This record gives sequence, structure tokens and C-alpha cells, in this order.
Amino acid sequence: MSPTRARIAGAAIVTPEEAHHEIPKSGHRWIDISVAGCALVVSVTSLFVAMRHGRSMERMAEANAKLVQANSWPVLQRYQSDTGPVPGSKVYSLNVVNNGVGPAKVEAVEVTWKGQPVASVRELVRLCCENGSEANEPEFETSTLMGSVLRAAEVRKIVEFPEDELHDALRGRLHLAMREIRWNVCYCSVFDECWVSNLANLHPDSVKECPVPKLPFRG
Repeated sequence: MSPTRARIAGAAIVTPEEAHHEIPKSGHRWIDISVAGCALVVSVTSLFVAMRHGRSMERMAEANAKLVQANSWPVLQRYQSDTGPVPGSKVYSLNVVNNGVGPAKVEAVEVTWKGQPVASVRELVRLCCENGSEANEPEFETSTLMGSVLRAAEVRKIVEFPEDELHDALRGRLHLAMREIRWNVCYCSVFDECWVSNLANLHPDSVKECPVPKLPFRG
């Protein structure tokens, strides 16, 4: 009797050394080849479908990311106004508005007058419109832009004063001085995408992070 096989009650017992797994065969070569071919086609098709599904999910994720970013695209611009809070009233103001979508985090502001950096609105007014003199300087209100957050459509009044006899000369000189005033404002979205803008167009420059101004404009 073979050492690897014993017969008990007419039944053969297969030892672990002889045990193995294999695909059942029909005994017909062409049927076996067809079954193997079908299995290969199914496997390849499943792999192709999985790859296409993965790519579709990637494209969907990218599209969703772009949609979210598009819904958070702040755009800061400046403008002048002579409309007061009460109908018929005349108030001059220099404003910055967020005309985009989503809040804008204003990280850095730099303002120059004829190439000279200024630190505040009052310093700017003295240089451009009061000939550097503080004597008899008309009163006006100012607001800080740097370090603030502007919601979509929010307006920040940088300088504001009534249009009366005391302020008429100041308004006229400040209006003319706008051609020599340069703005350099860096702001970011809630996703920390940052731009540098001159507040005059719709195409600010994209930057990785906001540069530190040589002389911050505090407002």
C-alpha cells in the first residue's frame, strides 16, 4: 500500500500534500477556453469600469472644488461718491467695496502719493490737498481697511466729509489728486487664496501670500 494513500471502507483519503485547487473543467477544450475567455473579458471590463469611475469621481471632486472657489471670489475696488445717507444730502466719500463673492480678508495695504508712501488718510490729505500744512485743516472721518474683513457687497468708507463751503476746496483737490494716488492692496479669500490689487480693475494678481508693505497704510 502507498504511504501517501490509504483505503478505508473502499474510500480514498487524499493527504494535504496531494490537495490542491483548480478550476473545474468540462472535459471539452473549446468550452473551457470560452469560459476562461469570458472570465478574462469580465475581469478586464470590471477593471476598465473601475478606472472610469475613479476618473469620474476625480473630475467631480475637481468640479466641486472649482464651484466652491467660484463662490468665494472676492474683488475689491474703489470708487468716489457724493451721495449722503439722507435723500438730497451731499457727502463726499472715497470708498472700497467688495464687488465679488465671499468675504475678503484684507492683509496688507500700501498707498503712495506721487511715489511717496503714506501711513494714513490724514497724511495723504496734508500732502495732496493741504500743501503739507495742518493749519485750518477741515475735519473728516476715516476708516481702517487693513486687518479687516469685507463681506460681499460691503462698503468701507476710507474718508468721508460733507460737501459744504468748508470742505469744497478739499473735495476738489482730493478729486484731482486721485490720478497721483496709487493703491496696493493684498487680500485673501476664506480658502487663503490671495490677490494683490490696485483697486481699479477686475484682474488682480494672484500671489501665494501677501507681501509685507514697507509702510503700512493704517487708514
